[in-house]
Amino acid sequence: MKKPNKIQTVLSVAACKLTRFILRKTGKGGTAVPGIVAMKVAKNILAAVSDGMEIVVVTGTNGKTTSCNMVEHAITNGGKECLLNKSGANLLHGIASDLICNATWTGKPKTHYAVLECDEAALKQLVPFISPKAIVVTNLFSDQVDRYGGVQNTLKEVREGVKCSPRSILVLNAEEPLSASLALDVPNRVVWYGLDASVGVQGNIDLSDAGCCPKCGGAYEYDYHIYAHLGGFRCPKCGYQRQTPDVAVTSIDKVSSSGSTIHLKVNGKTQEVQVALPAVYNIYNAAAAVAAAKAMDLSVQAAIDSLSSVKSSFGRLETFDLKGNRLQMILVKNPAGCNQAFSYITGFDEEFTAVLCLNNRTGDGHDISWINDTDYEKLCSDPHVKKIYVAGDCAEELSQRLKKAGAGDDLQEVVTDYQELLKKLLKETYPIYALPNYTSMMELRQVLNQEAGNKDFWE
Repeated sequence: MKKPNKIQTVLSVAACKLTRFILRKTGKGGTAVPGIVAMKVAKNILAAVSDGMEIVVVTGTNGKTTSCNMVEHAITNGGKECLLNKSGANLLHGIASDLICNATWTGKPKTHYAVLECDEAALKQLVPFISPKAIVVTNLFSDQVDRYGGVQNTLKEVREGVKCSPRSILVLNAEEPLSASLALDVPNRVVWYGLDASVGVQGNIDLSDAGCCPKCGGAYEYDYHIYAHLGGFRCPKCGYQRQTPDVAVTSIDKVSSSGSTIHLKVNGKTQEVQVALPAVYNIYNAAAAVAAAKAMDLSVQAAIDSLSSVKSSFGRLETFDLKGNRLQMILVKNPAGCNQAFSYITGFDEEFTAVLCLNNRTGDGHDISWINDTDYEKLCSDPHVKKIYVAGDCAEELSQRLKKAGAGDDLQEVVTDYQELLKKLLKETYPIYALPNYTSMMELRQVLNQEAGNKDFWE
C-alpha cells in the first residue's frame, strides 16, 4: 500500500503521540482514540510506520492474548526488541495506536519485530496496511453472536483477511476444523501445530461449532478429541482430515496451577518442555508460539526454551496477592473458553472460592445467551468449591443460571459493588479464581490493582 508523504507522516505520528500522552496523563489508557486521530490525518499511516518490519498477527476466538505474549517473549528472550499491543485493544485503531507510537517522529519503526493481536473481523482491515510475515489463527468458536451472527460468519471474516495477505505464512491449529479450512484454496504457505492422538481421549465431543466438511458438506468423524470440537477430525465421504502438525505435542506429562510439562516434537526431534502457564488451552498456545517462531525463521529452540519463563498476560491467569491469599483471574467470554476454565479450576484437589462476573456491554457482546450453553453444572457440582460470588451488570441473570445448575443461596452470593466484593474476598482463606468477561474484568482488575499493587497494562 502507498505510504503517506513525509509531512502527513510527521503530523499523523505527532497527533497520535500527543493524544495518547494526554489520555494516559488523565488515567484513561489511550488505546483506540490516538489511532483514530492519527488515521484521520493520514489514513494509510500504518504503511509507513510498519515499513520493513517483520510482523506476526494473531487472531482467533480464544487464546489470542496469551499466544501473542508467548511469541513476543520468545523474540525478546532471544535478544531482539519487539512491539506487542499489550492493552488488548485489537481493533484497527487500537493496533494503529501502538504501531504509530512505536515509530519515531518521522515514522521510522523503533523495533524490527511486532506481534499484534487482532480481532477476527478487523483482520481484513489491518493486513493490507502492514503485510505481516505470519498470521496465526488460534481457533474459532461461537462468540459475540450479536456481532458475528455465528461461528461460520467469524470464519468468513477471517478468510477474507487471509485472502488480503496471500504472502503471509499461515500458522494453523491442525485439530480445529474451522480454522484448518483456511488453508484450502489459498497460495499461502502453512505451518501446522497441534496435539497428537497420544494426548487425546475417546468419547463424546461437542460438535456444535464444528460445522461440516468444507469440501463436500459431510459430517465429521473423530478418531480422538481434545476438547470442544478440537481433535482428530476426518470426513468419511471425501477424505478431508486433520493435517500432521509441524509442531506437535506428543504427551502431557504434568499439569499444575503453576504450569505444565509436555513433550514437543519439532523437525523430527522430541524433547521435554516446561510451559510456565497452566491449563490444556495454554499448551495449545505454546505450540502455536513455537510454530510462529518457525514461520518467522526464528530460532525454534530459543522459542521452546522461552516457554519455561513466560509470564501471564493482562487478565489471563494473572495472579493477585490479597494479603497472602492468591487470586487468579481467567478471562472468559464464550462457552468453550468458560468450560475450559471450569476444567482447570476443578482439576486440582484443593478447596477454592469462585468469582463469576458478567457484563453485556459493547466490548463483551450484548447477547448473554451463551451462558445457557455453558457447563456451570461442572462448577456447581464440584465438592471443592466453597463459595461463588456473582458480580457484574448481568449478575442476576447469571445467578439464575447458577441456580439451575444446582447452586443455591447457601453456595452463591450476588455482590454488584466491586469494593464490597473486595472486602469479602479479603476475608477468604481459600484460593480464589475470578472468571470475568472483558469489561467486567477491567472493572474488577482496577479494584484488585489498588489492593495488590499490580500494574496497568501500559506501565
